[in-house]
Amino acid sequence: MLRLGNIRRILAISVVFFCLVGQYDLVSAEESSNYYTIMLKNEKDFTSFREETQQFGIDVVYEIEEIGLIQVKATPKELALLERNPEVEKANLSIRAVKEETLPEATSLPLPSLWHLQWDMQDVTENGKSYNVYSGSKDVTVGIIDSGITPSHNDLKENLVPGSKNLVPVNGFRGEEPNETGDITAIQDLTGHGTHVAGQIAANGYMKGVAPEIGIKSYRVFGSQSADSIWIIKAIIEAANDDVDVINLSLGSYLIKGKTFSNGESSKEELAEIKAYQKAVKYAQKKGSVVVAAAGNDSLDVKDKEEMSEFIQEKLDEDGVTFKGKGFDIPAALPGVVTVSSTGPSDELSVFSNYGKGFVDIAAPGGDYRYLQEFGGEKWVSEGWMQKEQILSTAPNGAYFYSSGTSIATPKVAGALALIIDKYDYEDKPNKSIHHLYKYGIEEGSRHNKEELGNGELDLLEALSH
Repeated sequence: MLRLGNIRRILAISVVFFCLVGQYDLVSAEESSNYYTIMLKNEKDFTSFREETQQFGIDVVYEIEEIGLIQVKATPKELALLERNPEVEKANLSIRAVKEETLPEATSLPLPSLWHLQWDMQDVTENGKSYNVYSGSKDVTVGIIDSGITPSHNDLKENLVPGSKNLVPVNGFRGEEPNETGDITAIQDLTGHGTHVAGQIAANGYMKGVAPEIGIKSYRVFGSQSADSIWIIKAIIEAANDDVDVINLSLGSYLIKGKTFSNGESSKEELAEIKAYQKAVKYAQKKGSVVVAAAGNDSLDVKDKEEMSEFIQEKLDEDGVTFKGKGFDIPAALPGVVTVSSTGPSDELSVFSNYGKGFVDIAAPGGDYRYLQEFGGEKWVSEGWMQKEQILSTAPNGAYFYSSGTSIATPKVAGALALIIDKYDYEDKPNKSIHHLYKYGIEEGSRHNKEELGNGELDLLEALSH
């Protein structure tokens, strides 16, 4: 029997893991140190710029040489020194990627098969028929950029191939996580999200993922608190360098192309993080990786400039920041990224899912709250409606829990692409695998709603039958 707990607890653990608008650490005095992200015009000048930074006595906190991105801890005056260098293209206060997550409530082992509770997987696989066509091999790997994974989970351990990496630095976010050692092998999941995502791709035990024989690697970029966007960008580069076939990003931020203003400071045009994400995605594509990202969970039409601006400004008000420009859902809005929206058991767009014509590429089941809205919290739990629209997946303590969001829909598409690459020999041919997905892997009758579903809703059996 699954332990449900009280309704407040369930609602807390069902909260979707999608990054809020980037948070800014404000400079309270002229000589106060802060974290800044700097993008160089040419990555070939990275070494000389780093040496110059160190000569000034400025702390280098994080770096990505492949795309010329560096994070420093400096005062505004020190940053001004660095900005005199003609090789600096962008410089701004570093963007926080996400707030702290709560550990999920989960079931205890042992359990019988959980297939009867996986309405979403039954839908995508046509009640398991796709497994009989093809279920993958360890020759193809999905890199999961997230909060880590539980390597010992019975449903996942056979699919975790060597090479996972921890990219959270020593002492974690802004030095606030003393338990973070910076050990590159420390991939243990502290929030539950990364393990939950991994189950949607490759679980192969009490529950099933879309690709139960495929290989997975974890690229840990979240500890127990927040993360810097530069860690995620670094993970994209690392996964591409490791020859990962599909990169799963069940995360994102709302970033601004324009100027931000706080405490009398203004950033340069276009955040360094946007440019860095663009470079990282292109780098991954050139290396042969497909990048898949979540559309986001704020019910936004991201193509509506006014709606996006109002939403972002409301979030920035919490930190005393204003902006002039346009907001983007990153990395989902970037060219070349496969952007995934979420549907519920009715095959309608989930009430929380972001959408937008020309923004969404494909949809997959990620859960919903329509039954909750219809029946109310008490009946939603006691009468089993929660189980009929939330998504069950693996938990960090070796058990399972329910959640929902575009971050849960995204790994289904990532897993589908991994199977397509494996079955049809599309290694290092990202565009061919994407074209195959859109041509064959779409549920009949779902192609018409471009704004919400893009090319349509995922049909794994069809994708593997051509």
